[in-house]
Formats: sequence, structure tokens, C-alpha cells
Amino acid sequence: MSEIWVLWPLIFTSIAGPLSKGDNSHVADSNSEMLKLSKNITKRESCGEGLYREHEFCCQPCPPGKRKSDDCKIDGGEPECVLCAEGVEYTDKNHHSFNCRRCRVCDGEHGLEVEKNCTRTQNTKCRCKPNFFCNVSLCEHCNPCTTCEHGIIEKCTPTSNTKCREVFQSTGSRSNLHGLWALLIPILILIPALLLYRKVKRRRRNRKNGHQKSIASNTEMMPLNFTVEAKHSLE
Repeated sequence: MSEIWVLWPLIFTSIAGPLSKGDNSHVADSNSEMLKLSKNITKRESCGEGLYREHEFCCQPCPPGKRKSDDCKIDGGEPECVLCAEGVEYTDKNHHSFNCRRCRVCDGEHGLEVEKNCTRTQNTKCRCKPNFFCNVSLCEHCNPCTTCEHGIIEKCTPTSNTKCREVFQSTGSRSNLHGLWALLIPILILIPALLLYRKVKRRRRNRKNGHQKSIASNTEMMPLNFTVEAKHSLE
């Protein structure tokens, strides 16, 4: 009986050894299969430069002026591409889209006009109408040019407003000017009137004084006997 207890550990070891090796080999096989699957997925999803995956194939892009209508049928193949509508749609780069881009519309109510018409490979180019300007790069709205009251320093251009010659730069200064003129005008009218009045008054005074001097002078020059005779005749 004691011999059986001595052999039991040896029996357990001989049985457990093969089982452990079998489990390890199974795990190793599973890891190998996962690695292979991962490599296959990566290989299937990645495409070369300039190619785009469409389902199971890597396809080339459509050229400018066209849009894709169907995918390619082989790896590296060209998709089916059709032309964009002339004057209505465009594509200006290689792409993999089923749609073309809509051409821009130059809104005349926003001060815009067409500089270059839209083509299959180029969008519409807009600019400001005469007497309108826009000073931002992506202009969607042009503003009317300023009209100058006191002269122009620089004329209005499609990208800059008119520069006017201003007498006063603020409304407050103009208000002050109006108030100043309201005070100066009566003064400017009153001063000449006052000077004219003084001149007339001086002339009258001079004329009166001259008349009195003339009378006194004539009296002194008259002979004494004439004065006496005149006196007796009056009596």
C-alpha cells in the first residue's frame, strides 16, 4: 500500500506533462492564426499612394472636370467617370466622389458681377461691380463706395474704399463750427455797420464844425461900420 503512495506523484507528473504541452501548443497556434488574419486585413485595407479603396479593390481617382459613376473592377483600375455639367458644376482636383461641385453664383444685389465664367474644371470667379468695393479675401458681399463732399484723396477700387478729403473729422467738430459761425456772422455784420455809423457821424460833426468856423470867420472879416449901419437899419 505504501508503494502505491510513493508512485502516485510520478503518475500525476507523467499525465500532467503532456496535457500542459498540448495547451501551450494550442495557444501558440491560435496566436499564429490571429497574426496571419491581422496581416491579411491590413494588406486588404491599405492602398497605394493616390488610390482609394472601393469595397474590395483599390481604385484610381477621377480627373478634374468629371465625377465617379461606378467603382473600378480590379486593383489599381480606373473607375467609371462622367463629365460634370458645363457652366453648372465643376471639379478642380482628382477625387473619388460621385458628385461634382456646384458653380458659384455672383449675386448682383450684393454688388458682385462675373469676372470669369464657371467651367468643368474651374469655379466661377466674381468681382465687385463699378462703384463697389470689398477688402476681404473671400468676398461674398461688396459695399458701395463712399461719395466725398470735400474732394477725393484716393479713388475707390474693387478692393478699397474711397479716401475723402475731410475738413473736420468728427460730427462734434462740425457742430462746434456751426455754433462758431452763428456767433461770428452777427459780429461780422455789426462791425462794418458800426464803423460806417461812426464814419458818417464824424463827417457830420466835421461838416458842422466847418460851418460854424466859416460863420465865425465871415463875421470877423465884416467891417465895423457895416455892422453899425446894419444895426441902425434894423432899428
